[in-house]
This record gives sequence, structure tokens and C-alpha cells, in this order.
Amino acid sequence: MRLQASAGFVSASALGMACGPALAGFLQIKFKIYSLSFNQSTLPGWVMCISWLIYLLWLWLTFKEPEHFTKTLVNEQPSESGRQGNSNLEAGLAEPLLQGIERRQDENSEVNDDTEVESESSHEPATSIASAYRLLTPSVKAQLLIYFMLKYAMEILLSESSVVTTYYFSWSTSAVAIFLAILGLTVLPVNAIVGSYVTNLFEDRQILLASEVMVLIGIIMSFCFTPHYSIPQYVLSAFITFVFAEVLEGVNLSLLSRVMSSRLSRGTYNGGLLSTEAGTLARVVADATITAAGYLGTDLLLNVTLLPSLVICIVSIAAALYTYNNLY
Repeated sequence: MRLQASAGFVSASALGMACGPALAGFLQIKFKIYSLSFNQSTLPGWVMCISWLIYLLWLWLTFKEPEHFTKTLVNEQPSESGRQGNSNLEAGLAEPLLQGIERRQDENSEVNDDTEVESESSHEPATSIASAYRLLTPSVKAQLLIYFMLKYAMEILLSESSVVTTYYFSWSTSAVAIFLAILGLTVLPVNAIVGSYVTNLFEDRQILLASEVMVLIGIIMSFCFTPHYSIPQYVLSAFITFVFAEVLEGVNLSLLSRVMSSRLSRGTYNGGLLSTEAGTLARVVADATITAAGYLGTDLLLNVTLLPSLVICIVSIAAALYTYNNLY
């Protein structure tokens, strides 16, 4: 069920991404109430403010914290009948048969106690970023690199879409909003198919590798090789890159939950924090890349920003192949 749950999570994220640009396309209006100005720059802020206020109230009234199971059975005191039975067993059946067995039993009990202490400490959550990093196996590092790659590629695609489409195709803000909304909605049926059918036919690591290859194909198709950059080329390449990056995110989260240490499932420095930070870092680096490439001119923006995506995607495919046998 992990892949289906991850696909549902990614689908919800894609639906929100589709609703945002679509709503921005409808907010191209302008009016004024008293001294407050409402236009295409201020209306999104008002809409999100009201939306988050409703969400906050909904969360406060309906969300229930799940129960945390503890080792109560280990710490429970035995009942009177249990203690009587144990005393009878110790008095009769548990008597040592040979001299020195008691001493060896005491030594074994001490070893077992030490083992239990080590076992308990080995399941404690990470207490710092450094300790969390030491728990990362090559498989987990490969998954975090893949997560970084897909977030970087999607951020490049989405953030520069308005500039690229305006420069090459002279699209308006409403046209770009409709395009991004349709792009986000296409993820929903694809993720439904992957979560319900494809996952029953192929292993998660096979879907992961195939999605990475498709993202690589989409990035290569996005390059401007000729002076005339056509709309079908851009739309098709953006569709392939975005959809398979979203599919890759769902598979990546599913595999990450399997290969990650159980110590990273609890505490502050957990797997969720690491994956979130990897995605946030990817967005920051992608936006910085777009800003730096903008100084070279709008005509070079597309190819210059796609080049790092191409390199990172190739490296992530190599990392997936290197750790392929451990991805299960």
C-alpha cells in the first residue's frame, strides 16, 4: 500500500498545483473597496489568506493525533498467578543439573542485559543532523538525490514557464495559467493508473528507473536546438518531464520509507525532514540558477537552466543503477 499512498499524496499535491494557476487565471480582475485595492497582484494573497484560515479551523476541529504505541507489554508486572507459576517452575524444572551452570547462567543474563541495552539504544531516534546523516545508507542517499533531481527539474519547468512562453510564443498570463493547470490535472489519472495497476505488474525500483529515464527524455526534448522553438515541442516535453517527475516522486517516497532506518521514523531529525530539506534545497538552487541565467539573456535562459537538470538527472540514474539491488 505504500506506493498507492505515496501516489495519492503526490496526486493531492499536483491537484493543488493545478488549482493555483487556474485560480490565478480567473483573478485577472481589478476593483476597489474603500481604500483596499483588489487586482491580479493582491487577490491571490486575499484568497490564500481566507483559504488558510478555513484550513486552520478545519485542522483544529477535526484532526486527531494518532496513538503512539509503547512497549507496555514488556514493562507490565506479571500477575499473581503468573508469579506463582514462575516460582513453581524455578523451584522444580529450572534447577541446575551440573555444577557451574548457575555461574554461566548469570554470565549469559549479563550478556543479554547488555544486548537489550544496546538494542534499545540502536532504536533511539537521531538527535542531530550529524547523527541522522550517519544513518544514511547509499540507498537512502541515492533516493534523496533522486528527490533533489525531480524537485529541481519541476521547479525549473514551472518557474521559468511564464518567461519562456512569453519570449517564444507571446503567451499571456491567462494562457500560461491554463497551461499549468492542465499540466497539473494530467498527473491525476496517471498516478491513479500507476498506484492501482502498474504497481501490481512491476517492482517499485523498476518503475523508479523507468520514470527517471522518461524524465531524462523530457529534459532532452526541452532543449532549443533550432532557431524556431515550436509550441508542440515545448508542450510535449513539459508534459513528459512533469508527469513522470510526479510519478517518480510517488515511487521515490515509497522506496525511501522502505530503505530508510527505523531510527529516522521518529524524532525531529526524521526521514520526512531530510526529504523536505532536499526538496527545499532543490527549489532554492533551481531559482538561483534561473536568476543567474537571466543575466545571460532571455534567449539563452532555456538551454542554460536545462543543462544542470540534464547532468543531475544522469547522475541520479547512475546512483539508482549503483544501488538497484538494495532498492526493495
